Amino acid sequence: MNKSKKALIIGGSVAAALLLTLIIVSIAVSSSPKTLVLNAAANTIADARKIEALTVANDVANGGSVALSANLDRFAKGDMTVQGKVYTNARNLKYAGELTFSDGKKKVLDAKIIGNQDRIIFDCPELVDGVYGVDIRKLEKNLPGSIFDPDEETRYSLNYDRFDFFMALRNTIKNDRNLQRDVDAMALKYEKLVIEKMLKYAETKKSSETITVGGDKIPCTVVSLEIDEEALANITKDIIDYAMSDDSLEKLLDRIAANVAFDDDPGELVDEFYDILEEMEDEVELIEKDDIDITFDFYITKTGRRIAQIDFEFVTEKEDFETSLVLGKNVAKTTEMSFEAKDVKYGSGVSITYSVKENNSKSYQAEIKLEEEYLRNDISSTKTTRIKIDWNKKDGSFEIRTKDKRDDTYSVKGILKKKGDCYIFTATRLVVEGDSVPAVKSIGLTLTIDRHDPTPNVHGRYTEITKLDERSFKRFLNYIGNGSMDFMNDYFKQTVF
Repeated sequence: MNKSKKALIIGGSVAAALLLTLIIVSIAVSSSPKTLVLNAAANTIADARKIEALTVANDVANGGSVALSANLDRFAKGDMTVQGKVYTNARNLKYAGELTFSDGKKKVLDAKIIGNQDRIIFDCPELVDGVYGVDIRKLEKNLPGSIFDPDEETRYSLNYDRFDFFMALRNTIKNDRNLQRDVDAMALKYEKLVIEKMLKYAETKKSSETITVGGDKIPCTVVSLEIDEEALANITKDIIDYAMSDDSLEKLLDRIAANVAFDDDPGELVDEFYDILEEMEDEVELIEKDDIDITFDFYITKTGRRIAQIDFEFVTEKEDFETSLVLGKNVAKTTEMSFEAKDVKYGSGVSITYSVKENNSKSYQAEIKLEEEYLRNDISSTKTTRIKIDWNKKDGSFEIRTKDKRDDTYSVKGILKKKGDCYIFTATRLVVEGDSVPAVKSIGLTLTIDRHDPTPNVHGRYTEITKLDERSFKRFLNYIGNGSMDFMNDYFKQTVF
């Protein structure tokens, strides 16, 4: 055999050995407790995002609408209907709200609030002449010296915290773009960090077990984490140290605080958060002095690598607390989910089970079972509540019903239909404590959820509210107040009041 052939065979053997080694190593790494748990958590979160209710909510929040309408004939002097509608588009920082009253086919009051990152306007020709609004981009210029300036001491002056809030509003809204996305990303980052630190300090074990969820037998790899007081102290300290030095977290907290600090200093809210972290850091030594045993059992499906169940137990000298979260093979498709929490020491607890009996193109039937267990005077008692959901997708008939401990029935009946991007529910019957509420059917209360409904645009011309003097602003408020009362008196029966 010539040298080139020998070299080729040897080279091929080495390559094959290297490839085999890589395969063995990759299998070993992918089946390590840390990788198993992290990958299963990521896969389970990805599945959860496919749940229809969550995808609908996400679509509505980023370019859809929710409307509620009713027939008010029994309260009005004529053929009166009303609709309230909210548009949301968080992705593009646009929003709107509408309240419309119609007498027959004629609109008799049409009030709108429409906004975006630059402007917000109020338009209601039946109450006020013209459109009024605020240019958010010019608040820093227009507010000082206006009737809203606390230094001007007018009847409409804001307090200093609210004044500062509006002075900073332009930058706050500007920084709000992708805020929810960044909050979600930060939450996911810290969820992974917690799991990584738990896996770093905990004692880990692997075993195999088959669990049954919704009648399905699911073979699982069980990753068990045992955490004592020393490990818990180390986990807590590492997470606090990481958070204290995380510049991206601080910037995100600044953005969140700017949105919620209407009556507070946003800087003080952020400082309070870090004060809490420092207090927790000071208490880490107290954790090490306790006798603590914490156990996590992650049940990871052998096919698909999803988290099917998580069991948790927390035991100290004074406490013994257990929880169990059951998700099944795939959280987006499972026919049963449950959560159970129990105080072992005192015998009290609660469990919630969601089970799907049927879900296809024709029908959806499900039940939510809530069990509460109490221990009083050494006597154990259990309260069970069942909520049944029944939806015939063909004719739209829909019902949610339950009974309380006195056997009184509560139920909502109606018609739920899906038309394109819309879910439309019209209530036809409401039962409270076994008695039917007569007004429901005649009112025709209807909820419409539209996944894709463009938010109206802000009008170009309007009167700038921050430039009004006291007299003009008072007249503007009086137009709205007096006009609303005149409208109610003109179109509704006096018994309404």
